[in-house]
Amino acid sequence: MAWLLCDYGNVISLPQPREVQDILAGLCGMTPEDFHAAYWRERIAYDRGDTDVFAYYCAVAGRPLEPSLVEQLSAIDVEGWCRANERVLGAIDEAAARAGCELALLSNAPVEIARALDEQSWMARFTPRLFSCDLRETKPDAACFKAALQALSADPDEVVFVDDSAANIQGAIAVGIRALHFAGPETFAQV
Repeated sequence: MAWLLCDYGNVISLPQPREVQDILAGLCGMTPEDFHAAYWRERIAYDRGDTDVFAYYCAVAGRPLEPSLVEQLSAIDVEGWCRANERVLGAIDEAAARAGCELALLSNAPVEIARALDEQSWMARFTPRLFSCDLRETKPDAACFKAALQALSADPDEVVFVDDSAANIQGAIAVGIRALHFAGPETFAQV
């Protein structure tokens, strides 16, 4: 194995606190339940870069929003996702040292979150950092995994992928990548 390829959200990151989405819902004048459903329903196009932050939040809210409100929503959302799980980072570092492999990241993320993550010092261990907004492909689509393999200059059997989503695991397996379903830091002991 040459590469340990890791997902970001809910693997490397701590889960976004529920209070964050409650705050975002309140700012949009929505119930938390309605906001949460719309947030994820509209997310793939935003993560893939098919739509920008303004169009995304207007679609989530179901109405036009002031640009200043969109900026506020985006800043709160980004901050909520930029919290690393130190235990997981330690487990990843140990797994990479044990296996003698390089670390890379593959995450569905919009440009605002991707660029904020690029600025985090703890992300330097992951080179390259492959984000859906830059690849213009999202997991679990085969095209996303093929783009990742191309960026790594790797064959599928040279990569182990770790993600918390069963659909993303299946997408990786479909292109021949060994994939592990993340269940906590101990998952990396299987690398």
